[in-house]
Amino acid sequence: MKRTSILFSFVLLLVGMQLAHAQGIRIGERAWYTIRGGLFLGLNHSFHNGDVPLLPSQENSYYGDATNTNIVFGVHGEKAVTRYVVLGVRVTFDQMSGEVEGRFTEPYRIADDNGNVYDVVRDHNADYTLQYFSFGFYSKMYPMSGPGFFVMGGVGLGALLKGDYSTTATIAEPDWASGSLSPAISGEIPDANSLRYALQLGLGYDFYFRYGFVTPTVSYEFGLNPVTDAAFADSWTINNLRFIIDLTFPIP
Repeated sequence: MKRTSILFSFVLLLVGMQLAHAQGIRIGERAWYTIRGGLFLGLNHSFHNGDVPLLPSQENSYYGDATNTNIVFGVHGEKAVTRYVVLGVRVTFDQMSGEVEGRFTEPYRIADDNGNVYDVVRDHNADYTLQYFSFGFYSKMYPMSGPGFFVMGGVGLGALLKGDYSTTATIAEPDWASGSLSPAISGEIPDANSLRYALQLGLGYDFYFRYGFVTPTVSYEFGLNPVTDAAFADSWTINNLRFIIDLTFPIP
């Protein structure tokens, strides 16, 4: 009796899975060629490359690389052209913050109470907050027809909303002065570009459900122009590694 009940339950499970799968395919087919839109949320890991200054001013002498992870979100809309091609637009609130650190020997020396002179080594730290309102176009290519696995490419244009920094320096050597903290310096990044251009490549997969699609996507975005036009940091660019989940519904 127990074996019969287990077998019966297993058959019901298989039938239910088949019915759910067929229902998903049917609604997915109907939604495929309609205009659809929705929301997305994800993580954005930013790589600050090039001459990232420890202090964004002409007096800066030190540079480093910076990374940080932020949340991105926005809305998107798309339309299938064929079973193999989908075109879409995406509006995103982008945050591309970064923290850069470095230990450097200063170009000056200090003396103790006995008149002994020492080199000064300081740990520098700079936090950058860059926020953009971005508008992008993308295309999805489905090698085995959609919905399902796809590769994607796109271009984006971001308008700068905020470009701030805060920097500090702490003496590491000599030991008798270790821990001394210089006053924090903060402000806006000078000569920051008001627009950011980007190219994006990635891949993802559409999972259909009763009301639409859930689509996880992994992509890499290349920053095509520098963060600032200032001569001391004109090679500073930002690339982003993104993991995003789209929730998409047919638009009546």
